[in-house]
Amino acid sequence: MNELIKVSEHRGKQIVSARELHGYLEVETPLSMWMPRMIEYGFEEGKDFITFLLESTGGRPSTDYGLTLDTAKEISMIQRSEKGKTARQYFIACEKKLLQIVPRTHLEVLQSEMALLIESERVKNELIIANTKIEADKPKVVFADSVIGSSNSILVRKFAKDLCDSGFEIGQNRLFEWFREKKYLNVDNEPYQQYVAQGLFEVITRTIGSGSETFTTKTTKITGSGQVYFANKIKNQ
Repeated sequence: MNELIKVSEHRGKQIVSARELHGYLEVETPLSMWMPRMIEYGFEEGKDFITFLLESTGGRPSTDYGLTLDTAKEISMIQRSEKGKTARQYFIACEKKLLQIVPRTHLEVLQSEMALLIESERVKNELIIANTKIEADKPKVVFADSVIGSSNSILVRKFAKDLCDSGFEIGQNRLFEWFREKKYLNVDNEPYQQYVAQGLFEVITRTIGSGSETFTTKTTKITGSGQVYFANKIKNQ
C-alpha cells in the first residue's frame, strides 16, 4: 500500500499529522482556523487528538495536531470531497493492515486458549448433567407414557409393582401409607369420594353369598389417569 499520508506511532497509538492531512485535502482555510472548526464536531483532546509544537529553525514554532486514525477518517469524511473520500479509504486500509500485523503476546495466546478450554469443559459438563438426568427420569417417563389414555384400572398392589419396575422405590405397604398420609384414602384404604369423582380411583363393590348370609366387599382400584397423576406426584415429591 502506497503511503498517501504518513502514519506515525505516539504512545502506543497510530496518529496522523493534521497539518499533512490539511495539505493533502487542499483545504483553503488556514490550519489555525480549520482545525478549531473541526474540533467543534465533538473531538476531544487527549482522546481523539493531541496538540504539539513543531520545532522551527527560526521564528516561532508552529502548532500541529496528532489525529488518531478514527479522527482522521471522520475529518476526511466531513470534507465531502473526492480527496476526502480517498483519504478516508486510505485510513481504513491502514487500520486493516495494522490489525493483520499486530502480533498477540504469548500471554494473550495462552489466555485465549484457556478461555476456549474452559468454555468447552463447561459445555461438556452441562451435557453430562443433562444426559444423566434424562437417563434417571427415563423409567418414570416411560411408565407415565405407558398409562396415558389407558382406561384400565389396576389394584394398588399392581400399581406399586409397576412403579418399582419403572424406577420408583416404593412397595405396596408404603404406597398405601402414602395414600393415607396424603388423604387420598381413609383408614379403611378406601378413596375419598372427591377423588373418585375426579376420576383417580374407582371402587368395585361385590356382594358375596345368598339368602340371608351375604356380605359386601369393596376393592379400590387406580384408574389410568390416576396412575399418571400419582406417578408424577411421587416422582416430584
